[in-house]
Amino acid sequence: MLNGLLIASNSIISLCYFIIAFLILRPFLRGEQKTSLVLATILVFFSCALGHGGHVLMMALSNTAHSALLLKLQIVVDSMTACIAITYIALRRYFSFLVDGPLLLNKTQEKLKLANTELHNLNTKLESLVLQRTLELSRANEELEAKASERKDMIAQLNRSNAFLKAQQEAGRDGIIVVDENMQILFYNQNFYQIWNLPEEVAREGDHQKMLTLAIAQMVDEQEFIDKVNYLYQNPEVTTHDELLMKDGRIIDRYTAPIYTQDIYYGRIFFFRDITKRKTMEEELRHAKDFLKLIINVMPQYICWKDCNSVYLGCNDKFALMAGVKQPQEIIGKTDYDMMWKKEEADFFRTCDKEVMETNQAQLHIIEPVYQASGKQTWAETSKIPLHDLEGKVTGVLVVFDDITARKKASDALIASESLLKQKTVELEATLSELKQAQSQLIQSEKMSALGQLVAGIAHEINNPVNFIYGNIPHIKEYVEDLISLLQTYKEECSQPSEKLLSQLEEMDCDYLLEDLPKLLSSMRIGAERIREIVLSLRSFSRLDEAAMKAVDIHEGIDSTILIIQNRLKNQLGTKIQVIKSYSNLPHVECYAGQLNQVFMNVLCNGIDALESEIDNTSPTIEIRTFLKEDTQPEEKRVVITITDNGSGIPEFVQANIFNPFFTTKVVGKGTGLGLSISYQIVVEKHKGVFTFSSVPGRTEFWIEIPLVQEQSK
Repeated sequence: MLNGLLIASNSIISLCYFIIAFLILRPFLRGEQKTSLVLATILVFFSCALGHGGHVLMMALSNTAHSALLLKLQIVVDSMTACIAITYIALRRYFSFLVDGPLLLNKTQEKLKLANTELHNLNTKLESLVLQRTLELSRANEELEAKASERKDMIAQLNRSNAFLKAQQEAGRDGIIVVDENMQILFYNQNFYQIWNLPEEVAREGDHQKMLTLAIAQMVDEQEFIDKVNYLYQNPEVTTHDELLMKDGRIIDRYTAPIYTQDIYYGRIFFFRDITKRKTMEEELRHAKDFLKLIINVMPQYICWKDCNSVYLGCNDKFALMAGVKQPQEIIGKTDYDMMWKKEEADFFRTCDKEVMETNQAQLHIIEPVYQASGKQTWAETSKIPLHDLEGKVTGVLVVFDDITARKKASDALIASESLLKQKTVELEATLSELKQAQSQLIQSEKMSALGQLVAGIAHEINNPVNFIYGNIPHIKEYVEDLISLLQTYKEECSQPSEKLLSQLEEMDCDYLLEDLPKLLSSMRIGAERIREIVLSLRSFSRLDEAAMKAVDIHEGIDSTILIIQNRLKNQLGTKIQVIKSYSNLPHVECYAGQLNQVFMNVLCNGIDALESEIDNTSPTIEIRTFLKEDTQPEEKRVVITITDNGSGIPEFVQANIFNPFFTTKVVGKGTGLGLSISYQIVVEKHKGVFTFSSVPGRTEFWIEIPLVQEQSK
């Protein structure tokens, strides 16, 4: 019976264990927590094993002496176990949280952790998205601000451009009018209605037809003007430039062009300018050019001019004929290499041109061979003078040369004769000496002749333009006075000038300009008078028109000679050599004026050379004195000219040879020793006069006596 009870209790206990295990394992069977499931399974298994182990143990001991007691104990244990199981089943819902709480807490913590992770990721994504959107918004704001600033700058530039355009339209010299595609007036400036002499009220109305009617009435050829306007109406794409002749004598320059933007025609703009003065000046300039062309073509010299690159800019007819071109205009743009000169000659010409322009110094009397277009070789005496612009900058070179082929041949023949004569015997020494003397006279005569021709040519060339300038100065003065009067009247009438005009008047110093301009014209007149005096002196010195013996004013010849050598009247230290003239009242003297001027030139140059070599002389002086020697018979009256300098004097060993040909104390290349020798022959042999000197330290005097009347004219 006990065994049956034991079996029943064990069965009940096993059922209880099964129910408890099921209830315990039910949450885990839903897969909520793997770790707790393993622990619960071990616990249930251990409990079942404990119960059954006890039962088995009890069964094994049931045959012992204490089996009854053990059986009772087993029944009690099983009963307590069953009670506990039943109690657990009944009260499980009330204390299940004690078992399931940790599990649920762990699950909640894991879910919360997962949620926090997802929330953190979402926050990160949201922050990244917000940052991205912020950057995009910042860029958009910056672009918007840049566009706004750019638009503001564009508006400012447009306003500035409009202001400049309006100022330019109003400040320019042109009269401007703009019409639309229907020929309705859109814009005009003040110069427009002033040029066309339109009443201001008509211009203000902007009536195109009324303006056109008033303009037509001012035309010399009204029909031509109307036809041109109709042509422009019918051909809006045409651009024209022409000149209009007005009844009042004015000439109006008209330029018109269409206004297009992307092939869309918006209208037409007209520019008008009064060019009457310019046309007048162009005509005067054309006449002046024709006159200058006539002058250079009449001159006997070959003349051409080049730019800074030795490119020909023009020439006269003689040079064109020699260079092998049909017209002077054909030489423009050519160089010496394009001419028929040899390459060596072209190189030499360009080298001389370059030296003249770089040093800004003229080169005179250059002897050089020239091949003409005909193939004939000639010799030329060339002078090259630098050309300048208004600022004094060298812009080219003027070339003037004479054909000296005949003179060159004579000189070559003379040199050949001299070489031949040197081979003669002692018996021909006298003849040789005479030939040398003749040669020296010929060379000096040729030099003086060339100098006279050059001086006369320069005087002739300067005389005409100087007379032109001098004659126009009174007219210029009258015009300037009229302009000054007009400006003063305008200043009185326009009592409230614009700020721009006031600024311009202050910048140009108008009051000083009006005060200084008459003084400037007066200075120009004085300068022109001085140039005329120089030209007269040059003509007096050359005396080309007085080759024969004539009665002349000796003082005039002396003054012209002093004027020519005036640039030498300074010593090496820059001290000016003072020239003192003591002239008596002399009658005209019968003489060869040009040759006598040569004597004055030689004596004065020797005196200047003596004073230039003295450094200690603080007051170098040359005294020229003239008087009439009257202690002789009336028919034998003589004019005396003395030229004295306060130099160191002439050494005694020099005084004995001073009139000998080719004797000189100067360095090689500075003097020829012919000056005083030829002067002696001119005074003594040709004029039957007296030429002597006296010299002591501190004073040297040359004494020249010329008969008042020559024997052949008595």
